[in-house]
Amino acid sequence: MSKKMKTHSEGSKYVPYAMTKDIVADMFPVEKEPRIPTMDKPLIIESACPGFQLGGERFPAVPITLEDQIREQVESVKEGAVIIHVHARDPKTGEAQMNHKLLAEVLDGIFAEVGDCIVFTHSWYPVPNSEVDCIIGTRELLELGKGNKYVQGSLLVPIGYRVREQSSYVGTKGTIEGIKWMEAHDVKPVYQLFDTYGHLGFKYHVFDQGIATSKPHIMNIQIGKHESHAVNRDPWSYLQLITNVNMIKENIPGSAIGVYPGGRNWLPIAVMGIMMGADIVRVGIEDCYWMYPHKDDIIKKNSDVVKMTVDIANMLGRRVVTDAEEARKMLGIKLTSKL
Repeated sequence: MSKKMKTHSEGSKYVPYAMTKDIVADMFPVEKEPRIPTMDKPLIIESACPGFQLGGERFPAVPITLEDQIREQVESVKEGAVIIHVHARDPKTGEAQMNHKLLAEVLDGIFAEVGDCIVFTHSWYPVPNSEVDCIIGTRELLELGKGNKYVQGSLLVPIGYRVREQSSYVGTKGTIEGIKWMEAHDVKPVYQLFDTYGHLGFKYHVFDQGIATSKPHIMNIQIGKHESHAVNRDPWSYLQLITNVNMIKENIPGSAIGVYPGGRNWLPIAVMGIMMGADIVRVGIEDCYWMYPHKDDIIKKNSDVVKMTVDIANMLGRRVVTDAEEARKMLGIKLTSKL
């Protein structure tokens, strides 16, 4: 018959165990960890409102009257946005229009309330059954503003993009002519990316040819909105953004990177853009409807999502730029109008 094995604790006396200074220093050397600089730079927030979405009963947050269009962006700037993007609405029909005089009226109302802010404008003009014109609309906005206050940055869609409704397309020749003309007139080209190849189209046809000289190149990742990167499933949404941000950093070093999320998943993607060190994050009702990806709450006010984004950035330790001149210096923009 085998003897019963004696356990270690039998007959032993309990002695308190102390985590001494040397043991703790060896096991938890947290103070030796270097800083991680990813978020160690200021963040610019852009407000996109009202956009092209249907308003009324379907989406009450969409402002229709001139007064409401002005007020929503004024409140958004006061909450921390320093760039605004506006598709002005005809107050009679409620439809968004590419009407530069109407746009100027809305923007003047905003300037009157907030003083200075940056305007990124959709100034290219779709020509039915022909190539998009990047100059005609930009020129009119410069004339109306006696300088570039209405179009400090002009959004350029990828080479090869086709506007379905007008059968208008974005060609290489027109894009190059537009970029040259814009830079000669102090309008900053703002490059919009709808897929993983878009930035390479600009790189090969524009940057590598020495055509665009205004630095940094502003490369904005359109994600989760119409005809852009799909982010309607997790975790692939996050991998999509990680891939695109790092592809741009590798292929076009020194760029200012914007994250422009839309769709149901806009909030997590915006937060991830902040965490990944994006220079610009755009939020607002232009491309967003639901407040959260997992609930059916509808956004009530554009300024609400701006405030939420600012609060999140602050909680994560990123300083939000609210001075328009500081933001212009960061993005290589020169204001040529009197406000």
